[in-house]
Amino acid sequence: MRAKLGEICTFQSGGTPPKNDLSYYGGSIPWITTVSLNGGYIDTENAVEMITEKAIIETSAKIVPANSILVGTRVGIGKVAINTTPMSTSQDIIALVNIDDTKWDKDYLCKLILGNNHHLCSQARGATIKGIKIDTLANIIIPQINIEEQKQIASILNRITALIALRKKQLEKLDELVKSREVARHAQREEVAA
Repeated sequence: MRAKLGEICTFQSGGTPPKNDLSYYGGSIPWITTVSLNGGYIDTENAVEMITEKAIIETSAKIVPANSILVGTRVGIGKVAINTTPMSTSQDIIALVNIDDTKWDKDYLCKLILGNNHHLCSQARGATIKGIKIDTLANIIIPQINIEEQKQIASILNRITALIALRKKQLEKLDELVKSREVARHAQREEVAA
């Protein structure tokens, strides 16, 4: 069985308080942009700005409940994260809220969205800043498997991602070692020539 992403959640858009009104900034509410979407979990430390209650009341900025899935729909299309604390987002992010935690593992859903990144980017439209419509996100097909299997799949993918990151670090260090040896050999040749 399969479901569409739009059938298992509600979409909530974000907004940016006007930068020229300082009364909207310097508050206690974390506000993020797609820069903060790291594929994992985010909290107050990932905030780009801290905004005020006044910004929530008077502008298009809204509070996203904790444990929602945040998806970049412009400038960072397809980037995802799960917020562990209530926060607000820019208009470049759509929050997936009201997901039934007894049926859906959010980490699994994030992996599925990331797996659809190429498709999402291919659907981007716009003259200066390209973006995707909510319908594009809503139509992502989600295989309906039991939540334990979802958690197992997400766990395996997380381990693979961690191993890839570790291997990249090892390769970077190896590259640095090779470069430093080349520099040392070059210096030794110059010394001998002198």
